[in-house]
Amino acid sequence: MREIGLSLLNDKGEIKQYADFQADVIKLNDKYNKAYLYAEYKHAISTSQMAAKWVGIEADGDRYLLQYRTAEDNRVREDHAALDGITLPPSDPFWSKYYPPNGWGCRCTAVQVRRGKYTESDPKAAMELGDSATEAAKQQIFRFNAGKEMKLFPPKHPYFKAPAEAKKVITEVVEEESEQVRKDRYKAELPTYLTDAEREAIAQNCVEIEKELTIKKGTPMSVEDADKQSANPNHGKGYEYSINCQTCAPAYMLRLRGFNVTAKGNTTGSLSQYLARQRSFEAWLNPDGSACSGVLTVDWMAGKGYKRMNAKRYKEYFEETCKEQGVYVLTIGWKGGGGHATILQRFEDGTLSYIEPQVYSEKLGARRPIDELCNDGGTSPYYKRGILRIDNKVFNKNFLSIFDK
Repeated sequence: MREIGLSLLNDKGEIKQYADFQADVIKLNDKYNKAYLYAEYKHAISTSQMAAKWVGIEADGDRYLLQYRTAEDNRVREDHAALDGITLPPSDPFWSKYYPPNGWGCRCTAVQVRRGKYTESDPKAAMELGDSATEAAKQQIFRFNAGKEMKLFPPKHPYFKAPAEAKKVITEVVEEESEQVRKDRYKAELPTYLTDAEREAIAQNCVEIEKELTIKKGTPMSVEDADKQSANPNHGKGYEYSINCQTCAPAYMLRLRGFNVTAKGNTTGSLSQYLARQRSFEAWLNPDGSACSGVLTVDWMAGKGYKRMNAKRYKEYFEETCKEQGVYVLTIGWKGGGGHATILQRFEDGTLSYIEPQVYSEKLGARRPIDELCNDGGTSPYYKRGILRIDNKVFNKNFLSIFDK
């Protein structure tokens, strides 16, 4: 089944005709039991469609009643005909057991109806009818709601009665397939201005981060959602959250990618403290896994023949070094002493903005002018400070402990 790909869809994303699906299987094994295959093909489609329908039903809560309906023709089995017209709220336990399909080839459905238009059924009587309709041993396995349990086949189906070793292999296969599906989705979410190799590496990095942090990546965040004090929500609650800029910057980048992480405080012996010692760039790796280096301020100055920095030269440095659309980590020293790690971001419209993930300013908003950085930058930069583009890099997993999740 893995070799077939378990694919019910064609290249256009449409449900395959049964003949096409069967042909895929027969190419691999012409002795496959065609009768069982057809029943399972039909059940897989019916169950997945009803499960998708349940998502919408559940979203409406008990605003509407849910009514059981058969196909209303001479092929309807008597057991299922007895359930026709049962009308109950979606929250009633009846639907946890008897939401269709209720057997191989079942064509029943459930539809939302307005309250007051139909008489609500007696819950106890409805449950008894459901039990009676599925009392045979081979029918009882269908007593589940695919939309609630998110399972294609009944939990007690023989598929699940495999030897321990087989289950282990199956689990590994499913996890591998699921991981690939997520990776493909994450790759598609990344900006198209990145190279294919960069997107492939970042998508793989996202899957690995999920495993390490035991969380799932969400959809990419906007600049406002990634910032707005969200990267460092504990600012003001302790000194360690006012000196953790080197952790806030990568937290912002991972939030842009969809990870709901926040910066831990800079405490003695922590990796946040390690990065604070002019090692901010070590949190990032090139797509091939090698160490990356930024454009150091002193190197840029040497190329220009500058001995000292001023506001005009900082602006020139920022504009030249961050000329491509993307996200950049900036490490900068202040005129009055001390330093800072923060974000510069070049947007699609060409604007270069200063993003401050450590402490948010309601007055200035998420996209701040770069002028304040230019005006406050020290005249004689420390030789390890500079700018590194990070939106085309992978996060170094060795530093994942700097985040809360």
